[in-house]
Amino acid sequence: MAKKSDAKSTAPRDTACDATFDVVVAGAGMVGATAACLFAKQGLRVGLLDSKSIADWQAGDARVSAINIASMNIFQALEVWQAMRDNRVSPYRAMRVWEQGSDAAISFDAQALGQPQLGFIIENSVIVSALIEKLRQNYNVSIMEGTSLSQRQIYKDKLVLVTEDNKSLECGLLVGADGAQSKVRELCGIETAGFDYQQDAIVTRVATQRRHQQTAWQSFLPTGAVAMLPLQDGRCSVVWSCDRAGGMDCADRLMDLSDAAFCAALSDLFEQHLGRVLECDERFRFPLRQHHAARYIDKYTALVGDAAHITHPLAGLGANIGLMDVAALAEVVNQARTNRQNIANHSVLRRYERWRKGENEMVLGMMKGFKTVFGHAHEPIKTARHLGLNLADRMPPLKAQFAKYAMGLSGDLPEICKG
Repeated sequence: MAKKSDAKSTAPRDTACDATFDVVVAGAGMVGATAACLFAKQGLRVGLLDSKSIADWQAGDARVSAINIASMNIFQALEVWQAMRDNRVSPYRAMRVWEQGSDAAISFDAQALGQPQLGFIIENSVIVSALIEKLRQNYNVSIMEGTSLSQRQIYKDKLVLVTEDNKSLECGLLVGADGAQSKVRELCGIETAGFDYQQDAIVTRVATQRRHQQTAWQSFLPTGAVAMLPLQDGRCSVVWSCDRAGGMDCADRLMDLSDAAFCAALSDLFEQHLGRVLECDERFRFPLRQHHAARYIDKYTALVGDAAHITHPLAGLGANIGLMDVAALAEVVNQARTNRQNIANHSVLRRYERWRKGENEMVLGMMKGFKTVFGHAHEPIKTARHLGLNLADRMPPLKAQFAKYAMGLSGDLPEICKG
């Protein structure tokens, strides 16, 4: 359990603020930038700040997100989807999942579900770039880069925020979208409960002998899962989650392999479907853990995305549930404005927390269960796992129910996510 912050909320210093906003969003990644766009679309004055430069966010790294239909609907409503489609977006129309060394497998097809695709694979940098460009076109938005919050001070019905470069910002609502090590969460003294998966994700891009067929491929190994996700340029994004120590394919070993040896290891896993892996880009390594904030709200403050929850990337739901957080928060804020309420009243923010916390707990529990079941090497569990996977594959209604939830076509969705 994370240690509770000693940060205190106090009365603000007796000086004029450098800027006044209705909403300040901390964090300019895809979730924070989406939040800023949603609030600006409502006509609110928005400040967006991040410790990184915007250029760094737009340059990005090798990471991609599996964006579902609900998230696509958000981007369409914000009029940024076409800019993403014009750049590098790959729809995936099928998913094939199997366990290495057995006949246990399950597959999903968009056509069987009456949908044109299951979702889209998009580079994180492409998403952020489209959102930032939209924000720069809006005169009601101020982007502050290269700085983060150092103080959060409560005064009557507003907050006064102090940045690391000693600027003071007055706002009605603070949104913490500043990631796993959230400064906003720390300033609010909100604890998190979680655990380390003792795994890292090795991420890169590869070229394969055969075309990816707009299919997401995922294989389960004793040491983790490896996915090959289709990219618009014909290559695949690799996300290989593997144990940090021990085992044939542990994280240290994979990072130490030469490019040729890494491609050969992937070829052994996917050659039947994609042919040989011909070349790979630079590899990146990211730790995998799960955490969940004890609460999502504090005085005039709400947490969204990774600041509130992190889960395993097994099903590609992490970015989507973060985007649904901001869609839900924007919806309750808009309802409050319609009802002439203070947008940061406890009752308003509590509606957001009740809405999203239960939904996210279900997803986090499901991902923890999948990781536990597929990480077990005991024969009785392996046998039950194989039988369960094959049985689920032969039950179209069950598969459809799970697929539609993952696609963002079912569940307690914000209106904007329904399209």
